Amino acid sequence: MTRVSWTTVIGAISLLIAAYLFYHTFDPVYDVSIVTAGRGPVFFPRILLALMLVLSLAVAIEGFRLPHRFFSGRTALIVVSAVALTGLYIAAITSAGFLISTVVYVFALPFLLGYRNVPVIGAVAAIYPLTVWYVFDKVFLIILPSSPWFDSF
Repeated sequence: MTRVSWTTVIGAISLLIAAYLFYHTFDPVYDVSIVTAGRGPVFFPRILLALMLVLSLAVAIEGFRLPHRFFSGRTALIVVSAVALTGLYIAAITSAGFLISTVVYVFALPFLLGYRNVPVIGAVAAIYPLTVWYVFDKVFLIILPSSPWFDSF
């Protein structure tokens, strides 16, 4: 009898969450595309959720092919910490705005995951949020939460 690996379980849970959220984006409450240049507030989330569906399915399938591995206590602590940091990031977006909270999050997460190349992390933490903010604000015409301390971002 084959035991199911944690990789398969995590992939399946991610797949179910992504499928539910993708389905939820078709709720009539989000049908306001006229206001936002024909795209609506779920334009980009649908793209990300479709990608998450595909990748979650790949993780679940890969879990059947891999030998069974167990998480160490350190790995579990890193996963829980990353989830907590992501929760703080989501909460910070509403209070500090997208740009400031994303710079802090993109700078902190690699350290938590063990990457220590500070110049690379600093460059990514500066360039990535600015690029995403510019593309959403100027190209897609989707307004991201702004900082209460600064008028322009």
